[in-house]
Amino acid sequence: MKFASSGSRYLADRSALSERYGPRELWEIVDHWPLYVGVGNLARYLAIGELLRTTLSVPGDLAEFGVWRGSTSMLLTKILKIVDPQGPKVVHSFDAFQGLTEFAPQDGDATAQAGRYKGSLEEYQDLIELYQFQDDIEIHEGLIEQTVPAFVAERPEIMFSFVYCDTDLYESTAVVLEHIAPRVMPGGLIVFDEWNYSNFPGEGLAANEFLAAHREEFVVEAPPNTRQPSLALRRRA
Repeated sequence: MKFASSGSRYLADRSALSERYGPRELWEIVDHWPLYVGVGNLARYLAIGELLRTTLSVPGDLAEFGVWRGSTSMLLTKILKIVDPQGPKVVHSFDAFQGLTEFAPQDGDATAQAGRYKGSLEEYQDLIELYQFQDDIEIHEGLIEQTVPAFVAERPEIMFSFVYCDTDLYESTAVVLEHIAPRVMPGGLIVFDEWNYSNFPGEGLAANEFLAAHREEFVVEAPPNTRQPSLALRRRA
């Protein structure tokens, strides 16, 4: 996998540097985050922000599928607070907060990652309260395979301008595309975090199958200057 060796070296060097200088107080790190963030992670968040900005004129809410700790949903919400503070858009966060648990044959060796990316719903809720985002973020707790069909049935009025798919796995991605893609407004985006990734083949396979069946409805875009996200589908106007 491209960047694997450089990524491993960076993680090892980062760990050694942390041991050398000792622990830091949390908010000291947060307030000086450009000093500590890796270039890859910075590129990822900048790319997400740029993609979001291309959809600001598109009506509809935002959604993230596969929230983990909530950083991407928080990023989307904070950007909206800056660029569209009086707008009606809400960020919907879908996750079971139990890590990777439901595997299909299409997920291949990703089964070795069972339990990885387990988040903390309580911590996420505390941070939402800290920033007073209770009216800006809706959490949908549970397996995506169950919560998404229920959400679509219960909330037929909700449409989307920006969808971020980061479930890593085949079945959950397929469910998102089946039920949520029809709710994406013209000009809106479906963004995939791990398309074309050998470590998590399921997400990409589900996206490829969807695109093969709906190629006339979407334009394929490559997010610039970032490893992740790795694919964006823009609904044709």
